[in-house]
Amino acid sequence: MSDAGLDPVLAEYEPMGAAVLPDEERWPLLVAAGAERLRALREHPAAPRWTHACGDRLDSGDLDALDALAAALAAGSGRDAPPGGAEPAWVGELVARVHATAPRYRRLVREGRAGGPGGRAPDRLADVAPVARADLVADLAGFVPVDVPLARVLEGTSSGSTGAALVVPLHPRALAAEVVLLRHLLEGCGVRWEPSSERAGLVSLLAQPTAFTYASVMSAFGQAAMARLTLHPSAWRRPQDARALLEALDPQVVSTTPWPLAQLCDLADAGADLHPLALVSGAAQLPAGLRRRATEAFGVPVLDLYGLRETGPVAVCADGAGVHVVVPRRVHVEVLDPSGAQVAPGVRGEVVVTVDENPHLPLLRYRTGDTARLVRVGGRPALAGLQGRPAVALLSGSGERVESVTTTQLLQAHGLRGWHLHQDAAGAVVLRTRDGDGDAAAARASLQRLLGLPVALGTLDAAGQGPGSPARRTTCDLPGGAPA
Repeated sequence: MSDAGLDPVLAEYEPMGAAVLPDEERWPLLVAAGAERLRALREHPAAPRWTHACGDRLDSGDLDALDALAAALAAGSGRDAPPGGAEPAWVGELVARVHATAPRYRRLVREGRAGGPGGRAPDRLADVAPVARADLVADLAGFVPVDVPLARVLEGTSSGSTGAALVVPLHPRALAAEVVLLRHLLEGCGVRWEPSSERAGLVSLLAQPTAFTYASVMSAFGQAAMARLTLHPSAWRRPQDARALLEALDPQVVSTTPWPLAQLCDLADAGADLHPLALVSGAAQLPAGLRRRATEAFGVPVLDLYGLRETGPVAVCADGAGVHVVVPRRVHVEVLDPSGAQVAPGVRGEVVVTVDENPHLPLLRYRTGDTARLVRVGGRPALAGLQGRPAVALLSGSGERVESVTTTQLLQAHGLRGWHLHQDAAGAVVLRTRDGDGDAAAARASLQRLLGLPVALGTLDAAGQGPGSPARRTTCDLPGGAPA
């Protein structure tokens, strides 16, 4: 890969360029022990060149709510989908609330383009038109309820598998609730995950060169240390530092994606002294062979957690059987055909999600661009044969594997909404885009700098254009294009 440094189009990743808050605002509940863990992590001799600073922004009211959530999950009180495929009771209330508070839906009702006559909101979810990432990109503010205070809003970036890049407004409590959910899921696997003063509670592990990395503590988890790291060599001062820091942190849980998971397995093969309680893979499809390898390398549960940044966790496969069971959140899953109609149970279609967990972005019938068959496992809804974003990497001119998330960062920064980036078996790379979509020539130049290879330009055919939310694909015919 080229060593030309950060591509100018990715200026948002300039180290510490997005870190603006003081620590007392990042962690309003920070105590002395947590502050010391944070200092030790930031100043660890093997620490990377941190590129960001990020806290949880939780307050005491959030902790009470998270405790109540944990208790509700433990008691199984009402967060699972109802039996028999019925729509959860909260969905109808959400349909009414969103049409009363979200500008986009208020406008649709007012203009008579949604609901019944006389400015009435729809009565049923089935009467709500599905939306896609392109709708969020075009009018994100239209989806944010007007009655939710924005003083503590956090920003999360999402590349996803379809549509353009997106900055997602997140509520601190909704993010922390994902850890509560994860503890509940691990409990179901026989893993008790409790805060430790000696180990990091969580490491979020990446592998791409352009990434926000930071040290943190988790206020809702005993102020245990947490870090977001990338294994890419460019992030570290010395080659041995990544392994040294991971061994020093000995994280209880590692949340990652397939490519860095493969590298973590490489470290285990090399004798790294790591003892995770569990591994969690998300963001891209987890190959079965890699899951087996990780299970054998560490001897712990490997959760394949499906979700999008916009929706949060949707479903989980804990046993490698290939069926993702919908998690106990306020998330309702449908499988629709291209016209937006529900397909029969067991028939493949697009996964569409309705979710009410993030107060800043409740979503009604959100198209994911992923496909699956809706089935039931133990009476609970589940996704069989889920086909999401594959984990793909291209081979650079210097022989380095470049994850598709890295090329996606570049392409979306140049305004492309749909593309097919392909490397053939001879190593030749071609970028196909939609006519008039973004700056394809500039995107090609960025790719050539990144890969150190010539990149040909082409045009997506009709099949690649997609209906409203065009596909974004990266494929590679070379051996080793998928993690193993």
